[in-house]
This record gives sequence, structure tokens and C-alpha cells, in this order.
Amino acid sequence: MQKQKYKVSKSSKHLYQIWQTQNKIFCNGKLLTVSENHKLLASVSFITIPSFLFYIFMSPEFAKSGQNGYTIVFVLIQITIYVFLWFAVCLDPGIIPNIRPEYEMNEELLDVPQKYSKIDYRFIMDLKMFIIKAHQFKLKYCSTCAIYRPVRASHCPSCDNCVVRFDHHCSWIGQCIGRRNYIYFYFFLMSVSFKLIFVFGVCLSYIVDESKKRSVSMETSDAISETLANNPISIILVIYSFGFSCFVIGLWGFHTYLVLTNMTTNEYLKKHWIVQSNNPFKRQNIQKNIFNVLTFITQLKFFELKQYVYKPKEYIQSPIHIQNHLNEVNDSQKYREEDKIQVEYRGNQMQQQDIQIITEIKP
Repeated sequence: MQKQKYKVSKSSKHLYQIWQTQNKIFCNGKLLTVSENHKLLASVSFITIPSFLFYIFMSPEFAKSGQNGYTIVFVLIQITIYVFLWFAVCLDPGIIPNIRPEYEMNEELLDVPQKYSKIDYRFIMDLKMFIIKAHQFKLKYCSTCAIYRPVRASHCPSCDNCVVRFDHHCSWIGQCIGRRNYIYFYFFLMSVSFKLIFVFGVCLSYIVDESKKRSVSMETSDAISETLANNPISIILVIYSFGFSCFVIGLWGFHTYLVLTNMTTNEYLKKHWIVQSNNPFKRQNIQKNIFNVLTFITQLKFFELKQYVYKPKEYIQSPIHIQNHLNEVNDSQKYREEDKIQVEYRGNQMQQQDIQIITEIKP
């Protein structure tokens, strides 16, 4: 049977036009950005302003001594930082779109009668549990987004979205960090860490070398003072890079630990897996943990901002479609109580097994 094709009516809208989110959407749905632009602007300023100071005041000094390689390396690191920051900020972190009851995102759902689509199966879903490495998990219902979110997904109050494998909401860039942009955020931290180490080492070596040259004809303390007086930006960059490196490198090290153990910041702060051996998501070795965390990015996109959404009331449903779906409704209602009893029985069985295992373990 050929699939019924619906024409886009004048009142049809794109998803970005009706989507309720704190994220900013530009260019008619082509660009999704952060929910807190002022925080992103502040972070970009902290990265860019010292870079300009390095270009203006330090690069000419290196050129005089034939050390242009320092400037080239610095430029490459800076470009890398901006690239990873762009993807971390503008890439969908793994948002699960919330449900608007007056619209349907899937064209096939337009055939479903309104009476059928409003049937509540939540009481069955609340009872359903599944097991991962001896840990019981239950699907959680997000009342804000009106969806059942998968394991490790969480709702971000700042962005007002549910995000797959939610790590945290980064206050420095104003964006959620989730399954799809975590790799870019991680390499962004790594690039900034390398930049701070590089600037600290290069500027400090410049001060030492220039002071040694001047110390031939004057005291060492006077030589250092004259070097700093001639180029005060060098010591400013040393202080800047040292101060920020204590925080950024520490943060990068923390996320490296999370990658190696296949944990999220959210799980770490809530102490979900206090003992690492109890982490059901941890793989057999470090390589598999890294592969699991830092890959499979593009396979988890749930929506396109420019896709059309539909109002079911605007479409006429054929009597055949309505009768078929009403028959399905009657069948589903017939088995609802049986499903509920089976799920409750399985849940009680699992609880009894857990009690038996605990009893056997105790001396």
C-alpha cells in the first residue's frame, strides 16, 4: 500500500518556529546556538584578547631573533581552539525535542485518530524496567518536555531541553554538553590547555633570555627590570597563562578521568557510581571507554530544525483508517490489564532475586 503523502498547508510551520527552548535559533533554523550568549562572549574575550597581545607585542620580538616558528605554532593552536569551540557551541548536543500536543513531527502519525493518540500508556511505561550489568533502570518521564527520556539523559533547566548522555551545562560557554558535542568540548579544553602551557613557556623563556643578554653590562635584578619595562606584556601573559592554566588544565584532567572511566559529570557529582566496578557503562578496557565516549556523534540527531510539523486537525482521515485504528485501540485496551499484571510480576520476581542474592552474600 502506497504511503499517503500530505501537502504542506499555509498554516504548516517549521519545527524551529514552534519549538520552546532557551537556545537561540538563527538563519531560519540553520543555526542553533547557546542559551546564554553573554557567557560565551566573555569566554571568547578571555581567549581572544591575550592572543592579540601576543601577536602585537611578542611576535615582533620573536621575529627579531629568527624565532618565527613560535608565532606559527601559536596561530595553529588558536585556530584549533576556535574550531572546536564553534562545534561545541553550535552543534546540537543531543537534544530530544519536546512534544507540543497541537502538532505532530511524524507525517505517519497524522493517520492516527485524535481519540487514539490521546490514550495514556504512562502507567505501563512507569512499571517497565530493564537491566544493564545487574543494575535496574526505569524509563524516566520528563513532565517539562512530556517525553520518556533514555538512560543517562537529563533535563537541563538552563536550556530547557532533555539531552542524551547529559554531562553538564557549561557556564563558560553557555551550552549543554551532551552526547553529540562532548568530543568537541573535550578537545577544546585540551587545545586551550596546550595554548596556556605554550604561552607560559615561550614568554618566560623570552624574559629569561633577554635578562641574560642585559646582565652582561648590569646587575641581574636591573636586567630583569629593564626587560619587563621594555615589554611589560610578556610578564602579563606569563601571569595570565599560569593563572588560567591551574583551572583549565585541572578541568581537562578531570574530563580525561571521566572519559577513561566512561562517566559523566552529572553522574560523578551525584555519586551514582561511587565504586567504579559498579559502573554499568564502563567497558572492559580504557580503549573501549575512549571509543564509546568520543565516537558515534552524528548518529544521534533526533530532528531537523527546518522540518515541517503538522496539525492533525487540518487533515481529513478516511473512514478505513479510523476504523482500523479504533480496532487497534480496543485490542490494546483489552491487554492493558494483562500487561500490567505481567510487568508487576516480573518486577516482584527481580526484587525477590535481589533479596536472595544479598542473603547468600552475607556471612
